[in-house]
Amino acid sequence: MSLTSLLKGSGPNQKEFQTILREFIPNKKSFQTISGKEAFSKTDYGALVPYDLVKRDNSVIIGIAFDYLARIMLARTVKKNRIESYSNLTAKGGVMVLSRYFKNHHSIEAKLQKKYKKNIKRLKAFCDNNRDIKELILDVCFLAKLERIFRSGLPPTSLLEESFFDDPEDEVIKDLEQLCDVFQEKFIPTIGPISEIIYNPNFGVSSAFVGGADGDVIINGTLYDFKTGKNPGYNWQEVAQIVGYFLLNEISLDINNADENYFIDDSFQYLNIKQIAFYRARYGEVEYIDISYFDEELIETAKKNLASYFVKYSNFSKPMIENLHILKALANK
Repeated sequence: MSLTSLLKGSGPNQKEFQTILREFIPNKKSFQTISGKEAFSKTDYGALVPYDLVKRDNSVIIGIAFDYLARIMLARTVKKNRIESYSNLTAKGGVMVLSRYFKNHHSIEAKLQKKYKKNIKRLKAFCDNNRDIKELILDVCFLAKLERIFRSGLPPTSLLEESFFDDPEDEVIKDLEQLCDVFQEKFIPTIGPISEIIYNPNFGVSSAFVGGADGDVIINGTLYDFKTGKNPGYNWQEVAQIVGYFLLNEISLDINNADENYFIDDSFQYLNIKQIAFYRARYGEVEYIDISYFDEELIETAKKNLASYFVKYSNFSKPMIENLHILKALANK
């Protein structure tokens, strides 16, 4: 079960998980903004990109597509890890999901593979050129469609129709154009060519406990979550999600350090998260809080409670079962 599902679910298992994080997350007054405005303010913030979408479903595609565009805009500025901005994309998982449905439709599958490879090639090229980032919008919208398929595990109803390959609607294109303008004006100047950056960070073996959690980007130790929604107000579920990423990262470190003779994950790299932050794409605002805000004892309690929860529901995933003995030790610390 995904972290989002756990935070939005109404079942007793989900409610138990939500209680653990709600006891840990900071309130809105604990956050600061780069601009100096009151964090999450519906009155202080001014909408630079008004939410004028007619079709609500388009907002989902815009949210995912903007993440891809932001990666390339960041890669044009930050030299480090540039290749990671267009590699190992979640959209590839969508291609894999669809391949199961194309067994008897080879021409459609060939078209899909060709279009996906072309999209990735263009992302790579745009990292190294100065062409208008808006020229990538059609490419990233198709990648967004693929990512959405992967995360849902379900193909769209138009899968076997030509419309599946159609370009996005005009309102999607217009919205993304404006979001890119604001990002380049408000966010890009806050970083430099030698900034430390990690694209699409995952949080070790603990990510698998909640269906494969991953974040948007970490820049100079700040874990960012990009938000394209129209409401800038404080949402406890959004805060719980990004705080949850931090706790999963800390639990993964504990697991890897728990038993040096037990194989966990040689590829795991501890992410030294110093801040967590939201970038409100429609407002050009950054809300952040230092990790030092969290008392060490409170962090340990939250990790212990989460470990106990994962032990209690250890049938959720294979990685959880494999590390059950370590989770039990963490829960009983």
